Amino acid sequence: EEAIGRLVKDEKIPAEVFLILWSVASKASGEARAAAMLVLSMGASVDRSIVDSTSRLKLLLEAGLGDYTEEHRDWRTARSAACALQRIGRAQADSTSAKYIVLEQIMERLCAVARGDWCLDDNTEDTKMWFSASEQAIDALFTICPEPEVASAEIIKGMEEVLFEGGSSSSSHSLRLSRFFFVLGHTALKLLVYTESLSGSVRRANASKSLKKQEIADKANAVKSNAGGLDCGDEDDIEAELGIAAEVEAENERKVADISEKEIVGRGLIGLFGPLLIRVVGNESQSFSSEILMQSSTLALCKLMCISSSFCEKHLPLLFTALANAPPGDTIMRANTVVALGDLAFRFPNEVEPYTPRLYACLRDSSTKVRRHTLMVLTHLILNDMVKVKGQVCEIAMCLKDNDPRIRDMSRLLFHELSKRSHSPIYNLLPDIVSQLSQMSIKKENFRDIMSFLLGYIKKEKQNEMLVEKLCQRFPKCTSISQKSDLAFCIAQLKTNEKSIKTLSDHFKLYKDSLFDDDVKKSFTSIVGKAKKFAKPELKECIDEWETKINEHAGIGQEDQIAGQKAVRAKARAAKRAARKNKIQEESFEAESSDSDGSHGEEIVDKENMSSQENIANSPVKNPGRQSRRVRTIA
Repeated sequence: EEAIGRLVKDEKIPAEVFLILWSVASKASGEARAAAMLVLSMGASVDRSIVDSTSRLKLLLEAGLGDYTEEHRDWRTARSAACALQRIGRAQADSTSAKYIVLEQIMERLCAVARGDWCLDDNTEDTKMWFSASEQAIDALFTICPEPEVASAEIIKGMEEVLFEGGSSSSSHSLRLSRFFFVLGHTALKLLVYTESLSGSVRRANASKSLKKQEIADKANAVKSNAGGLDCGDEDDIEAELGIAAEVEAENERKVADISEKEIVGRGLIGLFGPLLIRVVGNESQSFSSEILMQSSTLALCKLMCISSSFCEKHLPLLFTALANAPPGDTIMRANTVVALGDLAFRFPNEVEPYTPRLYACLRDSSTKVRRHTLMVLTHLILNDMVKVKGQVCEIAMCLKDNDPRIRDMSRLLFHELSKRSHSPIYNLLPDIVSQLSQMSIKKENFRDIMSFLLGYIKKEKQNEMLVEKLCQRFPKCTSISQKSDLAFCIAQLKTNEKSIKTLSDHFKLYKDSLFDDDVKKSFTSIVGKAKKFAKPELKECIDEWETKINEHAGIGQEDQIAGQKAVRAKARAAKRAARKNKIQEESFEAESSDSDGSHGEEIVDKENMSSQENIANSPVKNPGRQSRRVRTIA
């Protein structure tokens, strides 16, 4: 578009070319018609006369929004026609004007496109193609319509009537609901832009009026001054009038802010559908399974949140919950939500700031598209000072080793731009980045590549000296030898000077217990090697002494490490022996218990037999024969 605009401005494209394009747009079919109309709109961005005439508007109506477009549901052509209509100015209502009559017909067709009157409810692809056409149609209405708020209200009311069948049904098709939410969100955003545009026009008109009054007063004062007398009362009157004008302007701005904060998504028509939208986005009962519906509703919620700060603050938790619960395969919803969060952070930074860590967390998304969009948003916000660069920047540092080359290049660009800032943000962030990266499950090679890149931006000697001291102070806080190895590597990458060497020597006790590790010793040995190259005679003695201490404690540390390992192994063997002994004791105890249980059982049986015999002997004899037989049997 920029290239064609410049060619038109320089008159490098003959007028005959546009005549041919009009012929193609009116006679061709399919993509050729849409492409010709789109090129015409690009040219009209510089020369409005290409489109803005009664005959050409009529041709645009017939070719771009007429019967052909409706029959074939050619949303590309409808979109191109709407783009071309955005190049003309706002129409002035005049029923006697032929041009306005044509524009009225165009506005009716634009409303039909925006409502999706020609969409098929059983064809998802048809609705997807409609989205861009509807967006441009609404934009065109807000450009040419004398009262766009009235036209947009009619569109919403018409869609609501079709959506719920005039109130006779409590359910609706998911594609219809998707289209309704899309129109609802985009209309709300355009109403905000339109309101601010009207406010700007009023402000400019008042400023122009005040400027004219000031010029008239200055001329009058000049005349009186030349005449030899200047009335101070006139000056006071002018200043009072200007003060009143300033108060009026402030009141107008307050009213505009009140409209955007409370009217558009609060007391207005769009606000009535807020609860429905929130219920769909929340999807607590998992009633809504349509992917396109969830995408459309989430995007509409984001647009409504861009209008009102209170509405934004209230529903930010819902938006992040929807982002977290999005299906893994729905990358479009997550990517769109991340971009919308960037817009929200730009418009309402204080409201979004507490959720910044959750925005950084999207850099770990499984989708390359989502990670790329997240990094683009964060880069834009950070470089425009809309988001404070904090410890979460280590997430961006991780992007330096991302699988996608565009993400790697973008993260490099961000750090390169940060390095140009006067307050040295990279220097201030490096200690936290080192600590957080060393605690992550990241490969040693990746960690070292990232830190080598970032430490390359530390150019000033003072920063190198301070960073050496800060990193040394972090050794006692490390919980593993690998973290100490990472710190030692970072110190070795810094440029050393006399003060740095003395700092390392003075803080020897902070890292001496880690010198048994080969990586740690190797890093400090490399620093010694670099220091010897530039050392003065008086510094060499300090370096030699420091090197000796490094070697001695490395040897002692290795011996302690070996002894510690032996102690651990001995402790493990002792634990095994104790476990075996306990097991043998338990087995013997169980065996003894089983033996005692057996003898006790026999004793119980004997007692029972004896008692039964006594009972038989003492019982009265009813049948002597039978009783005697029983006695003999027992005997």
